Amino acid sequence: MTRQLSPRTVAALNHLRRLKPLDGYAAESYISFSGKPLVQLKRRNVPLKDEGFLDLVVHNSRVIGIQILTSSGNVGRGLILVNEDGSPCATDDSPITVNMADVGTTNSAAASFTRRSSSGAAAYNTPPPTNPLSNIDNENILQYGIMGLLALVVIKIIVNALSSLAFLLLPLLYFYASANLPSIESFDAKKELKRVMRGAHLPEEQQPKGWVEQKLNRLAASISTELATSLGYEVRVTDYLGIARLSSVKVPVAGREFYWIGIINRWQYIGQRELRSNND
Repeated sequence: MTRQLSPRTVAALNHLRRLKPLDGYAAESYISFSGKPLVQLKRRNVPLKDEGFLDLVVHNSRVIGIQILTSSGNVGRGLILVNEDGSPCATDDSPITVNMADVGTTNSAAASFTRRSSSGAAAYNTPPPTNPLSNIDNENILQYGIMGLLALVVIKIIVNALSSLAFLLLPLLYFYASANLPSIESFDAKKELKRVMRGAHLPEEQQPKGWVEQKLNRLAASISTELATSLGYEVRVTDYLGIARLSSVKVPVAGREFYWIGIINRWQYIGQRELRSNND
C-alpha cells in the first residue's frame, strides 16, 4: 500500500535530482506491518538502506532518513543517507539529531504532516517486510506466490472486462489468454532492464519532469544496464498453464535477480530480489 510523499521528502528528492540528475534517485512509500507509514530512498531502483524511515529531509546539504520524532515533531533523530556531494553515505551509521525547523520543505504543510505521521511520545522505525525471495530454500513458496498472483491478474481482468456472466465465459478467457501468450523471443532482457533502471514502474509523481531530465534519466539507465550486464546475465523463462510466462533475469554484477510476468501479449515487471553469495 502506498501513500503520498511528504513535502520534506519531495524537497529531498528535488535536492538530489538537482545535485545528481544522472543517479536516478527516487522515494517509495509504504505501510509497514505495524501500520506505520514509512518511506525508502532508492538510487537506480536499489534501496540505500534496507529499513524504512518516517521522513526524508535535507539538513546541511545532506539527506537524512528520520527514524524517531518527538511528539511535537520539532526534533528528530536519523541516519545520513546521502552526503553533501550527492554520493550515498555507506560507512557512517551513527544517528544524528535534527532540528526539524531547519530542514527544507516544498511548502508550509510539512509541519502538520510530520505531526500526523508521529504517534505517541516517539515514533520508531520498522524495516520493510523481509523479501522471501532472498532465501534460496523458498523456491516452492515463490512458485505458489506466482500462481496466486496470476490468479489475481485473471480475476481482475474478469471483473473489469466482463459482465455478471463472466464466469460462464471463463473458458473463452482462458483460450484468449492462451492464444495471446507472449512468445519467449518477444522478451528483450536488456530493454526491460533499462525500463526498470529508469523507474518506468514507479508512480507518475516520481517520474522525471521535463524533456532534459527525462533524457538524462534514460541515458543513465542505459549506461547502468550496459555496465551491469557487461560480464553476462542469465535469462530463465517458465511457462504456467499455457496462459502466462514468468521471466527472470539474474545479473551477478548487480547482485540482483529481476522478474516479469508475460500475459496477454505484454511483459509486466513484478519485482526483484537480492542474490545471496555462497558464503551467506
